[in-house]
Amino acid sequence: MMRVLVTGGLGFIGSRVSGALLDDGARVRVVDDLSSAYSSGTGPAAARELAARGAEVTIGPARPALVRGVDAVIHLAGLPGVRTRRAPSALHEANVRLTERLVRATSAHGNRFVLVSSSSVYGDARVLPTPEHLPMAPLNHYAKSKVAAEAVVREHGSDAVIVRPFTVYGPGQRPEMAFARWIDLLHARQPLPWYAWAGTARDFTYVDDAVAGILAAVRRGRAGEAYNLSGWRSVELRAALELLEGAIGCRAVLDTSAVPGAEARVTQGCWRKAADELGYGPRTDLASGLREQLAAASPDRLAA
Repeated sequence: MMRVLVTGGLGFIGSRVSGALLDDGARVRVVDDLSSAYSSGTGPAAARELAARGAEVTIGPARPALVRGVDAVIHLAGLPGVRTRRAPSALHEANVRLTERLVRATSAHGNRFVLVSSSSVYGDARVLPTPEHLPMAPLNHYAKSKVAAEAVVREHGSDAVIVRPFTVYGPGQRPEMAFARWIDLLHARQPLPWYAWAGTARDFTYVDDAVAGILAAVRRGRAGEAYNLSGWRSVELRAALELLEGAIGCRAVLDTSAVPGAEARVTQGCWRKAADELGYGPRTDLASGLREQLAAASPDRLAA
């Protein structure tokens, strides 16, 4: 019976990872400081549900002492968001120094460490689809903190693997993330702030696909390697919005006065390495995944 520590284990991705591990018969230790914003089913609600299923749930900071007695650590804790207004020093403390403390402690016990990084490390990649070996070119402070976190994992991890999810969405998505905000604003018939340049596109990854990739990295990832976890195709943001408009049954009013941030214009992850080495492959397309997210957020308000 595998024993796994999940840091940030009550958040959007972390709560699904923790639940999937329990489904597989693992013994799960969850730690989360509940400092983020949470959608229905995550945060405190996830704490209650996971504890009822037998997980050991700790509310508080992720501490190196928590790695004792586990076989693997899945590290999701940190400050999220490419548009965060957090100071670089706060991002460094939460995303880099914490990672270093945990990977050092995990390595001292000879156990597996999986860092959940971000596709933002690639910036405006010069190669699409983007392979894992491409030099990283972060465009904002959040992405730079993820690059630095990867560096400390490579330096101090004895059995460490890195995964880079691409734009994860689905039920439980944090309220400030794009699809969650769009759904709320479309239902309220309010203007939707539009931060994207024309032609901006993303490789969207359904949350359960990302979770499957993370668990595959725990079991089959090669130490010292990084793996893309993506939806295997890039979709323009305007086309993604049109899917939501059709499902909800209304047209968005775009507020184009917003200034685009320091973000990539197009993302698309190369699939070969994760497919070949992890057996990873996305199962949910964007249209189906958005309907799942809509159904979870507003089950009585879908278009007929």
